[in-house]
Amino acid sequence: MATWNVGPFDNDAAAEWCEQFEAAAPAERTEAVSGALRRATLDSAPPLSDMAAAQAVAAAAVVLQAHTGLPDLTTPHAPRFVAGADHVDVTPDLLRLTRVAVEVIMREDSSWRRGWADDVEGDLAVEALEHLYAALGGEQH
Repeated sequence: MATWNVGPFDNDAAAEWCEQFEAAAPAERTEAVSGALRRATLDSAPPLSDMAAAQAVAAAAVVLQAHTGLPDLTTPHAPRFVAGADHVDVTPDLLRLTRVAVEVIMREDSSWRRGWADDVEGDLAVEALEHLYAALGGEQH
């Protein structure tokens, strides 16, 4: 998976997911988001794949934007599709699912963490994910 920055949309897997989200009918966008988040939580029994983690992080960023109305300005690669986040129905259950998915991805033993472990920007990637988690109402680690 090619990664070009530490933000939630800054890799090939997230870009691919974003294209699918943008192409979805507005009525299907909440399910597209929750599907990516559920895959991250269900895939955690076997190690979560890098692709599933990247797509769940992008979905979490969409949930945050839909919930707050504020775009994620931490990434230079924020896609234009985020304007469609107003079609995501952010319920308390979706917020909980989002936090759980991000918690799975943030685990010390996750493939996402291992993938960033030897990278010069690894600390920045973890910090960006922790910022996203905190903005979703999660407790700081």
